[in-house]
Amino acid sequence: MDTFMTVAYLMVIGVTIGAVAALLQKDLLRAAYITGAESIALAFLFHALLAPDLGLTQAIVGTVLMPGIIILAILKTRRREESD
Repeated sequence: MDTFMTVAYLMVIGVTIGAVAALLQKDLLRAAYITGAESIALAFLFHALLAPDLGLTQAIVGTVLMPGIIILAILKTRRREESD
């Protein structure tokens, strides 16, 4: 196995760990931040796999727009108080 494939596999493992970490978060804002970081890793993976157009699109949409929309939605909603 050459060095390129080793790096690609490590990047896939990193992206997978980031996605699982975002799923396991209790705090929604932290999950949105992790999703943004995971998206930039995925953009680097696309660029490494010689798909720079997908990498650029993923960097813009996955790193800026989607976490921004998620964070805005979280901040606009109100918590429901639990009655004891």
